Amino acid sequence: MTKRLASILGLALMAALCLPSQQSAAQTPAVTGTWANDHGSVLVIQSVGADGSVSGTYANNAPGYKCAGVTFPIVGWMDGARISYTVRWKNASVDCASITSWTGYFNEGRLGVEWVLVYEENGTPRLRAGSDSYARR
Repeated sequence: MTKRLASILGLALMAALCLPSQQSAAQTPAVTGTWANDHGSVLVIQSVGADGSVSGTYANNAPGYKCAGVTFPIVGWMDGARISYTVRWKNASVDCASITSWTGYFNEGRLGVEWVLVYEENGTPRLRAGSDSYARR
């Protein structure tokens, strides 16, 4: 399982770093605001610090997700048009016992990301991975 996670994360990182970017590392595209994917999940980027730190919220609205519609904080980083952010699906009212990390880039007004979800099922650690595309809302 560890090799699989390392492979997935390594491929996602390589893809993000190898894609051409017209932004320099010192230039961050205007990304604050609300972004939604095709499943109705909503990412709100509230701020990007001078050091590249990202803060905001995420609500997973994917069908069948037990914590659908609940908003959780994100933590992350930006470097030019590249972004990485993570959600721990736990707050004062609900514990979804999982963590998701996204890595991707902004390009032509869209956000493309690869994600990895870690969770347990019947006491067994599990991974799910996929990709999504977000548009400004």
